[in-house]
Amino acid sequence: MPDDETILDERASSLTGITSRRQAIGVGTAVAAGMVGATMPALGATAQDPATTPLRVPVPLPALVPRADLVDVLEYETQARLVLGPAKVAPILGSDRTVTDRITLRPRMNIPTRDLDLTSTLFGDQNFTPIIVGPIADQKRFHPDGEVATARGASAAKAAMVVSSDASVPLAKIAQAATTPMWLQVYAKSHKVKDVLAEASAAKAKAVIVTINAGTSANGPATSASAHIDWAGVDAVVKGTSLPVIVKGITRPEDAKEAVARGAKGVVVSNYRGGNAAALTGTLLHVAPVVQAISDQIPVLVDGSFRRGTDILKALAFGAKGVLIGRPVIWGLAAYGAEGVQGVVEMLQTELARYMCMCGRPSLAAVDPSLIRVHGEEHPWLILSSPGSQVLPGELR
Repeated sequence: MPDDETILDERASSLTGITSRRQAIGVGTAVAAGMVGATMPALGATAQDPATTPLRVPVPLPALVPRADLVDVLEYETQARLVLGPAKVAPILGSDRTVTDRITLRPRMNIPTRDLDLTSTLFGDQNFTPIIVGPIADQKRFHPDGEVATARGASAAKAAMVVSSDASVPLAKIAQAATTPMWLQVYAKSHKVKDVLAEASAAKAKAVIVTINAGTSANGPATSASAHIDWAGVDAVVKGTSLPVIVKGITRPEDAKEAVARGAKGVVVSNYRGGNAAALTGTLLHVAPVVQAISDQIPVLVDGSFRRGTDILKALAFGAKGVLIGRPVIWGLAAYGAEGVQGVVEMLQTELARYMCMCGRPSLAAVDPSLIRVHGEEHPWLILSSPGSQVLPGELR
């Protein structure tokens, strides 16, 4: 009679041909049945002493679910855990939804949405949707093809991509794989700013994101939440390139105004502080005051724990012009390569379109603060004005 390890090896070999979730469950059931059969004595045989026979509980082997069977972005995280294991997956886990889940949408029916339009113009380029693949460093940690696979997946989903200055693949090679707009990210305190800017120009990048309050690199130590912004570093980037410069790491209105004064062409509301630091409170409630402070002088983008199309719609309602997606994209990359990146982005695009229709907003121009309600403590600076609508203090409950 084969031992349990032999049975498991035989069953595991059958996982390679799985094409559906149903088949994965079937293989798990077969493994369990085999285990039970291997440990139960034949009829009439002498039973072993219970004191010397270990109790064996059959456990089906974990199986990577076919990508087409996944129903939301959070399921990609589970698949990434299976592929990477606890140590490798740790840097891309987690999210802060305490703010996001306090905000709800107001549905509105009987509004024509057949001609739904999600296109967004940013820094001279028309984007299919306002969803942008954000910068994540050293992506070969998660997939052998690294940023090249991410570029292919983002391009297949018609999404712009931001490449980290700490990428694991040369920027020129990433640019060859991309067919959609590509931006480059650099740290304000980095010693290689000049080289990065020259590389961005050679690769025909469309914009440069300069990250503040986050040390000198993605692998460096995190900065304090109260650290001062390195405006000299921002100035160096603005003076060192003819490309539009976007300042990432803004959470306060006064900092947004300062960014505009120093020549920034966009800002990203972000709580990222470098390293593996725990994120600060969710960014959604910081968007509105920043938008108000700069009065549409430059576009405001946002990142941080966006996991559903409804999250993105809420950010747009607060006034954001674009949303950067980071960790979920890497979940898709780790589990399925370029197709996983494409799957994550397209799933978010589809969800955004669906809920715009349900809220009666056929275009991004129609998205305004009247479609959201913030539950919980009141924030006076959340009183937003838009043509014909506003969020009143009484709505904050």
